[in-house]
Amino acid sequence: MKINTVKEKLAAGQPAVGTWLGLASPIAAEHMAHLGWDWLVVDTEHSPVGFETTVQCFQVIATTDTIPMARVAWNDPTLIKRLLDAGALGLVVPMVNTREEAEKAVAAMKYPPDGFRSLGGGRCLFYGEDYFSWANDQVACIVQIEHIQAVRNAEEILSVKGVDACFIGPNDLAGSMGIKPDLGAGDPRHEEAIQEVLRAAKKVGTPAGIHVPSAEHVSKRIAQGFQFIALTNDAGFMKAGAKQAQAAIKGWAPRA
Repeated sequence: MKINTVKEKLAAGQPAVGTWLGLASPIAAEHMAHLGWDWLVVDTEHSPVGFETTVQCFQVIATTDTIPMARVAWNDPTLIKRLLDAGALGLVVPMVNTREEAEKAVAAMKYPPDGFRSLGGGRCLFYGEDYFSWANDQVACIVQIEHIQAVRNAEEILSVKGVDACFIGPNDLAGSMGIKPDLGAGDPRHEEAIQEVLRAAKKVGTPAGIHVPSAEHVSKRIAQGFQFIALTNDAGFMKAGAKQAQAAIKGWAPRA
């Protein structure tokens, strides 16, 4: 049986920190996986990554102890099934705004009798021929709360059996509130909505997560009680490192 260490950490009240993969590059995924993140999410919603490249990312991540995950493009059972069969050990499901949508996501990720996921083959069987017997317990279902409607329904959403955590998408949340997108959550109305989700999560005992732009924000959110935390993304790290190096060069400046 493959133990999902992210689910273990979340159940134990510990933080599980990772990052987003949006460069559509198995090489970038491989470098990231060897850095010791708890998890890596291949973003199939907002990146140009194709399905075969997504599988290649899962393959290189699985050579390490990092848990391979993906953000599905939509709360669609067909997309969910394919990513799980390809080897994802957890999925982040976008725009889950109601209890019914959360139930739909859970059911699509579970084999009968807990859901309606098809018992087909796929790369998932490389985790063991007993995969069908433990997948319902070990595959993580992370629902995204990224709309003000979802904030209002957070307690109901997070009470759904099989939801392992929620993940706040700060930019879409801000957009739904008519606020300028800001991962740093500078607007007090935005921050209050985030805290409303966190209060609901603590009340029902379901871990909360969020996307943040810096290590300082990771530490801040851990102190507040957030557990499933994404620190920027692979492109963000690459650009930040390049900018830092450019700024240190004497006698030269990058093109404006």
